[in-house]
Amino acid sequence: MSELDLLVVGDLNPDVIVAAPGLRPEFGQVEQLVDSATLVVGGSAAITAIGAARLGLRVGLCAVVGEDDLGQLMTGRVVDAGVDIRNLRVQSSTPTGMSVILNRGEDRAVLTSTGSITALSPADLDGLSDRPARHVHVASYYLMSPEFRASLPATFRRLRAAGTTTSLDTNWDPDQRWDLSEVLADTDLFLPNEAELSAIAGTPIVDRAMETLAGSGCDVAVKRGRAGGVALIDGHLVRVSRPPAVDFVDAVGAGDTFNAALLAGRLLGRDPAESLAMAVIAGTLSTGAAGGTGAQPSRDDVAAWMSAVAVDDLGLT
Repeated sequence: MSELDLLVVGDLNPDVIVAAPGLRPEFGQVEQLVDSATLVVGGSAAITAIGAARLGLRVGLCAVVGEDDLGQLMTGRVVDAGVDIRNLRVQSSTPTGMSVILNRGEDRAVLTSTGSITALSPADLDGLSDRPARHVHVASYYLMSPEFRASLPATFRRLRAAGTTTSLDTNWDPDQRWDLSEVLADTDLFLPNEAELSAIAGTPIVDRAMETLAGSGCDVAVKRGRAGGVALIDGHLVRVSRPPAVDFVDAVGAGDTFNAALLAGRLLGRDPAESLAMAVIAGTLSTGAAGGTGAQPSRDDVAAWMSAVAVDDLGLT
């Protein structure tokens, strides 16, 4: 296979999405009927990888699954999506991780058994070549082991020295410590959602939080759900506040599809405004089906919406 455009490092696991309006589980052996229960590809890294492949990039995935039926199922789904799995490892001693997502419309709760997710190790990072792809994206940082997180800055430095660009999406911190150590100094692009940005930067004011994190030397692009997205790229602020209208099903994985499209835009040579518009469009369109990958758009799907989505160019900060 020719050089990969993008290698995504992180988690691959099934998501079980249980959906019903006003869903509120009750203990005491109370049985409740729900609208649907769906088994789909989960893991921020896997959803990002599949979304980027659907947008036409040459994509690989570095992750760990267990030697079990769920691991085989998820691996097959990733291969079927055209994602390279040369850096996917099977670990017999650990079951494949799993998330159960309780979805009641605009809000959801996530219950995760990490399993093989935390088995991704410094040795996996050391096993990557100096240039495994044009760009390396790390997802679900806070679900990874402390050893993996501690080794990531040095890995990013090694990759960048070879001309590979880097990005990071932490996702939610289950411990709510929000420590990023020194990794942002070696990250080209940081991709939090609005709640994560606020927790990490210590302020709910988005523009101020972005400037704080950009002070580490990285660009920042923020997912804002129905409010669109905003990015601070090379000190230049751009904003999309009017996403396309779609028939909403759920927002599971929408942020990961946003990531995939923003990275695709950058790797395809699009400017920051175009890349952000692509990201908001793709993330929004992905909410039209259950789970993270069911409604991910193609490049043509995104292109069809580009003229309808306005980008506010707010200039240098």
